[in-house]
Amino acid sequence: MSEHNPELTPEIQALTEKAQSGDAEAQYELGDAYYFGDDTEQNYEQAAYWFKQAAKQDHAEAQFSLGFMYQDGQGLEQSDEKAIDWYNQAAERGNANAQCNLGFIFEHGRGLEQSDEQAVKYYQQAAEQGDARGQCNLGVMYQYGQGVEQSDQQAVKYYRLAAKQKDARGQSNLGAMYELGKGVRKNIAKAVEYYELAAAQKDTRALLNLAYCYFDGKGVDQSYSETKALCEKIFKDPLVSFEAYELHDRAERFELSESIGELREQILDILKIGDETPMTHYTSYEVGQAILLEKSPFRLGHINAVNDPNEGKLLWHALGFEPIEGNPVFIGCFLPKSDSLNMWRFYSKNHLNDDACGCAITFNTRDFFDYRLLAEKGSFSEQSEAKKAFANTGQSPQESAAFYRVLYVKGQFEFEEEDEEKIGSLFANLKEVITAFVGKNPTSEKLQDLAWLLGPLPYLLKDANYKDEQEHRVIVTHLEYGAKEIQSSDPDFATGTAPRLYLELHRDNHLAPIEYVTLGPKAPNKEMMAPYWRHQLASKFTAKLDIRPSRCAYK
Repeated sequence: MSEHNPELTPEIQALTEKAQSGDAEAQYELGDAYYFGDDTEQNYEQAAYWFKQAAKQDHAEAQFSLGFMYQDGQGLEQSDEKAIDWYNQAAERGNANAQCNLGFIFEHGRGLEQSDEQAVKYYQQAAEQGDARGQCNLGVMYQYGQGVEQSDQQAVKYYRLAAKQKDARGQSNLGAMYELGKGVRKNIAKAVEYYELAAAQKDTRALLNLAYCYFDGKGVDQSYSETKALCEKIFKDPLVSFEAYELHDRAERFELSESIGELREQILDILKIGDETPMTHYTSYEVGQAILLEKSPFRLGHINAVNDPNEGKLLWHALGFEPIEGNPVFIGCFLPKSDSLNMWRFYSKNHLNDDACGCAITFNTRDFFDYRLLAEKGSFSEQSEAKKAFANTGQSPQESAAFYRVLYVKGQFEFEEEDEEKIGSLFANLKEVITAFVGKNPTSEKLQDLAWLLGPLPYLLKDANYKDEQEHRVIVTHLEYGAKEIQSSDPDFATGTAPRLYLELHRDNHLAPIEYVTLGPKAPNKEMMAPYWRHQLASKFTAKLDIRPSRCAYK
């Protein structure tokens, strides 16, 4: 019998004596007490010791707990291999938690070769024991056809089983199936009911889905203030925080002027380019070399560096106001054609301003926006409670993650024939609602609000004299001056070199969105540049990239 330890509570002292006598259940309970700090000071090393004593006696819960501690490196040296070994032993004894964790490990390839089929096997084992997490995970596998034949009906079945056990994720997922009409008859009222059940348990995805319902007035009374309140509850969750901030920002805009917000979105939707249209950036050899071989991030420049003196002003002048700068604006210019003589003349110059001397990099539109604006990934969970906290996360709202074609304006704010009927009427409506919004004598604060409401729209309009450029743009307008994402280079007053502000698009795989590279008609040494770049890409990055000469006959 052990000596009495006056520092232990009577409950822990009694449990310790039973554990020391070899009682497996007491050993597990003592490990649990040390793990959670129940009736004693939390101590992961002691928890791991007692879990191991019980695990050696085939105690399934202790085996699972020991595996979890190895996986997280709590009180033990982290080891995926040992975690999996203990999970396997617990799973063989029917421990549903271990089965779920093994399923997750197989699904995501953490320490084992990824296998959806094996993941389904373990989720199924847990689900058949009535484990809500296993049921919900199995529902996800059926919904997306991972490791099983896709079936919305089966997904709903398992989500419903989990929801009946008050599992918040099961409730939220079941609500989404009702909202979308997948596997069940579409029923917005039912969707809201399940979202509210999950939201009451602080499930962040359910809170966000409910916020969307309030924004659109789906199944609830429409309310921008309720949308914002729900979003504010989940700002600290890194998985949904950016989407919550984006919806919060949208609700603020619509609250200020629903009409301007709706017209802005309608116009941007018309101008947005689909995923299947490649986009090409014409540039110099030097920039092309840096992007390809030095993993240099693609850069978006500040709007004031563009040569057009009317840049961003045409819409303001049509409205009768001098332009107001809201947030800083950054753009990248692209063309839908990868080998156009006009484009070579406009955009692919060398340091001596000779045209057609550079290269053109053609991007896959679908993969282009898999980037971040900071070299290291940021998170909203690290942000302050600032009203607009988009900055310093490295992410871009969906509105900035798109290519838009530029509209060309002639005369008294008239559009080209192909755009006049659809776009012209929308801008006429926009002018009307803006006039009502700002009033007869608008204050500077009101015009600042208008700049925020318009967002990227003024920067998608150019004079018709530039129509031959056929320009398309990526536009970022959500950052504020001082944001960590904004890079700068200092002016050189001795040489007259201007200062620069720009954004860098960082990617873990910098070549992933590039489809091919075209060498300009007058590009120097192009006979050797193609094989040189191919060799360098293969040796540095084990990458194969199509590098082709221009087919244009330069005159």
